[in-house]
Amino acid sequence: GAQRVTTDLNAMNPSEQERLRRDHPGEPDIFRCRGPYSCYVKGCLQPTYGLGDAYLKYAHFNHFPGRVVPEPYKPPYIRSAPQITRRPLSSVSEGDFLVLATDGVWDYLSDQNAVDLVNRARRNGENAAEAVVEATLELAAARFGIAREQLVAMPTGRQRRRIHDDATVVVVDLHGAAQASVASA
Repeated sequence: GAQRVTTDLNAMNPSEQERLRRDHPGEPDIFRCRGPYSCYVKGCLQPTYGLGDAYLKYAHFNHFPGRVVPEPYKPPYIRSAPQITRRPLSSVSEGDFLVLATDGVWDYLSDQNAVDLVNRARRNGENAAEAVVEATLELAAARFGIAREQLVAMPTGRQRRRIHDDATVVVVDLHGAAQASVASA
């Protein structure tokens, strides 16, 4: 079965919501949920950790048109330092693997769904990462009542981002490795 090695570091995570409230008292808009599938830090960004988005980290970047966060504004809101998980791989067996995927995948698939898709693709000699991405696109299209073909025909940009975030997947075969480190940012 699936074994999670990371934590979702986004504004949907209740522990991240609590951290944001604790770190930013007096800011009732510290996160805003727009529906059952999406919450945003200061109404702007889902991830609570990231490499970019300086306007949510440093006050002097909060002046670009379209990227101004209104008062109360007391950054930093998102963090850059990754959370690192170490797991010894002393009992890795042939067939064990690690799925690394962007949040656009996890918006639609559970950990076990991804593991099942990878196992099925590997048994059938297919590209496992592509199988996970394809399943993500199918589920995203179904959630919004459109065909997968309609979804992929949409140009990248705002309209398509309303349906799904980018979905990038790497599947790593762990057999023979001594240890793996996974960083979430």
